[in-house]
Amino acid sequence: MERTDIKSGEVITANPSFRSKTERILEGDDVNEFYKNAVDKIKESIAKFQMEGSNWRFRGVVKLDINTMVYKPLYKPLKCKGGAYIDLTKKLKKTKAIINMKNDDDQCFKWCVTRALNPVEKTHKG
Repeated sequence: MERTDIKSGEVITANPSFRSKTERILEGDDVNEFYKNAVDKIKESIAKFQMEGSNWRFRGVVKLDINTMVYKPLYKPLKCKGGAYIDLTKKLKKTKAIINMKNDDDQCFKWCVTRALNPVEKTHKG
């Protein structure tokens, strides 16, 4: 950005940073839409900068960075395999909010939903 001081005629330059916000783009997302939104945000920031000071003109791009990274969610669902029963911690067992059935096939989810819809009273051996 540059402007000319009206009194002295001196050309003043500035290299402000204009940024768009960080976005998470997944495989099915429209990358062009994200790009358009980022460009619009940067243009908006430039216009705001020009309104804050008088006579600023856009001269050119000094530096452009596009940062990318692989998105790795913190949670990875466990693949349920026959015999892959994982016991709950004592703290989780006490909440009685999780159904954690033992089964010998790969239908963990089906068995948990079935049990939730058809609860069975637990009998205590005396």
